[in-house]
Amino acid sequence: MRLPTFLTVTGVLAVLFGAWFLLLPAMALSQYGVPIEPHNLMQARFFGASLLTVGLIVWLSRSTRDSTSARALLIGSGVGHAIGAALAARAAATGLQNEMAWSAVVLYGLLLIGCLYFLATPASRVAEVI
Repeated sequence: MRLPTFLTVTGVLAVLFGAWFLLLPAMALSQYGVPIEPHNLMQARFFGASLLTVGLIVWLSRSTRDSTSARALLIGSGVGHAIGAALAARAAATGLQNEMAWSAVVLYGLLLIGCLYFLATPASRVAEVI
């Protein structure tokens, strides 16, 4: 997989999940077993807005030819994916969310692996990958 393809997939996933949590927070929360209460709905909307923002940044930057910008996207995304995976794993393990939280762990984990793969690509090959 090439970096633009990976960034496209990452951006599209974030935009779709962001729109889901922003526009249909009750449906999104119920899928993960989170109580549908006004404060949870508002937090889901904030989460959706953040995902939408990050997704658009990544998607709109997918064609960058600058290796410094690409590394910044990968490092920032990788940190976010690692934290997201840890939070989702804790939510699933403690029963705070239902077993659907494990799907978030897998998704965050796969995206983290992708970020690490492209970050490990030697600088001499960055132009080929981009």
